[in-house]
Amino acid sequence: MKWELEQSDDEPDLTPMIDIVFLLIVFFMTVASVVTAKRVEIDAPIAANAVIAETQENRDTASLLADGTIYYSAAEVTIEELQGHLSESLGNNPKMQLLLRIDTATPYSHTRDLMAACAEVGAVNIIFTTYQTNK
Repeated sequence: MKWELEQSDDEPDLTPMIDIVFLLIVFFMTVASVVTAKRVEIDAPIAANAVIAETQENRDTASLLADGTIYYSAAEVTIEELQGHLSESLGNNPKMQLLLRIDTATPYSHTRDLMAACAEVGAVNIIFTTYQTNK
Protein backbone atom coordinates (compact mmCIF):
# COMPACT_ATOMS: atom_id res chain seq x y z
CA MET A 1 0.00 0.00 0.00
CA LYS A 2 1.30 3.32 -1.03
CA TRP A 3 0.62 6.34 1.09
CA GLU A 4 0.29 9.61 -0.64
CA LEU A 5 0.22 12.84 1.24
CA GLU A 6 -2.15 15.50 0.11
CA GLN A 7 -0.58 18.81 -0.56
CA SER A 8 -1.91 21.38 1.81
CA ASP A 9 -2.60 24.96 0.99
CA ASP A 10 -1.20 26.89 3.94
CA GLU A 11 -2.53 30.23 2.73
CA PRO A 12 -5.49 31.51 4.75
CA ASP A 13 -8.82 32.07 3.10
CA LEU A 14 -9.32 35.84 3.04
CA THR A 15 -12.84 35.78 1.65
CA PRO A 16 -14.65 36.07 5.03
CA MET A 17 -12.38 38.92 6.11
CA ILE A 18 -12.98 40.79 2.84
CA ASP A 19 -16.73 40.31 3.30
CA ILE A 20 -16.60 41.78 6.81
CA VAL A 21 -14.53 44.75 5.69
CA PHE A 22 -16.97 45.42 2.85
CA LEU A 23 -19.93 45.29 5.26
CA LEU A 24 -18.17 47.68 7.65
CA ILE A 25 -17.53 50.16 4.83
CA VAL A 26 -21.18 50.05 3.79
CA PHE A 27 -22.30 50.48 7.41
CA PHE A 28 -20.09 53.52 8.06
CA MET A 29 -21.05 55.16 4.76
CA THR A 30 -24.72 54.73 5.64
CA VAL A 31 -24.28 56.12 9.16
CA ALA A 32 -22.26 59.08 7.86
CA SER A 33 -24.97 60.02 5.37
CA VAL A 34 -27.66 59.85 8.07
CA VAL A 35 -25.64 61.98 10.50
CA THR A 36 -24.89 64.69 7.94
CA ALA A 37 -28.48 64.78 6.69
CA LYS A 38 -29.83 65.92 10.07
CA ARG A 39 -28.79 69.53 9.71
CA VAL A 40 -29.48 72.28 7.20
CA GLU A 41 -26.53 74.41 6.13
CA ILE A 42 -26.50 77.90 7.62
CA ASP A 43 -23.99 80.70 8.01
CA ALA A 44 -23.94 81.00 11.80
CA PRO A 45 -22.97 84.33 13.41
CA ILE A 46 -19.66 84.81 15.19
CA ALA A 47 -19.72 85.61 18.91
CA ALA A 48 -16.79 86.72 21.06
CA ASN A 49 -18.17 84.90 24.13
CA ALA A 50 -19.33 81.70 22.43
CA VAL A 51 -18.99 78.61 24.59
CA ILE A 52 -19.21 74.98 23.55
CA ALA A 53 -21.88 73.17 25.57
CA GLU A 54 -20.70 70.41 27.87
CA THR A 55 -23.54 68.08 26.93
CA GLN A 56 -25.86 67.78 23.97
CA GLU A 57 -28.49 65.64 25.68
CA ASN A 58 -32.16 66.64 25.96
CA ARG A 59 -31.92 68.86 22.90
CA ASP A 60 -34.13 69.52 19.89
CA THR A 61 -32.86 71.48 16.91
CA ALA A 62 -34.60 74.08 14.77
CA SER A 63 -33.01 76.05 11.94
CA LEU A 64 -34.15 79.39 10.54
CA LEU A 65 -32.93 80.44 7.11
CA ALA A 66 -32.64 83.99 5.80
CA ASP A 67 -35.85 83.67 3.77
CA GLY A 68 -37.86 82.68 6.88
CA THR A 69 -37.93 78.94 6.15
CA ILE A 70 -37.99 76.88 9.36
CA TYR A 71 -36.55 73.38 9.70
CA TYR A 72 -37.13 71.01 12.60
CA SER A 73 -34.16 68.63 12.49
CA ALA A 74 -33.91 68.25 8.69
CA ALA A 75 -37.60 68.60 7.81
CA GLU A 76 -39.12 71.85 6.59
CA VAL A 77 -42.01 72.87 8.85
CA THR A 78 -44.39 75.75 9.46
CA ILE A 79 -44.42 77.62 12.77
CA GLU A 80 -47.55 75.70 13.81
CA GLU A 81 -45.95 72.34 13.00
CA LEU A 82 -42.83 73.35 14.94
CA GLN A 83 -45.00 74.27 17.92
CA GLY A 84 -46.62 70.83 17.74
CA HIS A 85 -43.24 69.08 17.71
CA LEU A 86 -41.97 71.21 20.59
CA SER A 87 -45.11 70.61 22.67
CA GLU A 88 -44.70 66.87 22.19
CA SER A 89 -41.00 66.99 23.08
CA LEU A 90 -41.69 69.09 26.18
CA GLY A 91 -44.44 66.66 27.21
CA ASN A 92 -41.96 63.78 27.03
CA ASN A 93 -39.06 65.75 28.55
CA PRO A 94 -39.75 68.98 30.46
CA LYS A 95 -35.99 69.70 30.63
CA MET A 96 -35.69 69.77 26.84
CA GLN A 97 -33.49 72.52 25.40
CA LEU A 98 -34.06 74.02 21.98
CA LEU A 99 -30.99 74.65 19.83
CA LEU A 100 -31.81 77.48 17.42
CA ARG A 101 -29.59 77.64 14.35
CA ILE A 102 -30.26 81.03 12.76
CA ASP A 103 -28.54 82.21 9.59
CA THR A 104 -26.59 85.46 9.86
CA ALA A 105 -28.63 87.05 7.04
CA THR A 106 -31.99 86.33 8.73
CA PRO A 107 -33.98 89.49 9.49
CA TYR A 108 -34.73 90.03 13.17
CA SER A 109 -38.48 89.94 12.51
CA HIS A 110 -38.26 86.23 11.52
CA THR A 111 -36.18 85.47 14.63
CA ARG A 112 -38.61 87.37 16.87
CA ASP A 113 -41.61 85.50 15.43
CA LEU A 114 -39.90 82.13 15.87
CA MET A 115 -38.91 82.85 19.47
CA ALA A 116 -42.44 84.07 20.29
CA ALA A 117 -43.89 80.86 18.84
CA CYS A 118 -41.49 78.78 20.93
CA ALA A 119 -42.41 80.72 24.09
CA GLU A 120 -46.13 80.13 23.44
CA VAL A 121 -45.65 76.37 23.87
CA GLY A 122 -43.23 76.70 26.80
CA ALA A 123 -39.94 76.15 24.95
CA VAL A 124 -38.02 78.86 26.78
CA ASN A 125 -34.72 77.10 27.37
CA ILE A 126 -33.07 78.19 24.11
CA ILE A 127 -29.46 77.84 22.98
CA PHE A 128 -28.21 79.75 19.93
CA THR A 129 -25.63 78.38 17.51
CA THR A 130 -22.62 80.65 16.99
CA TYR A 131 -19.03 80.31 15.87
CA GLN A 132 -16.24 81.04 18.31
CA THR A 133 -13.78 83.79 17.48
CA ASN A 134 -10.08 83.04 17.51
CA LYS A 135 -8.62 84.51 20.67
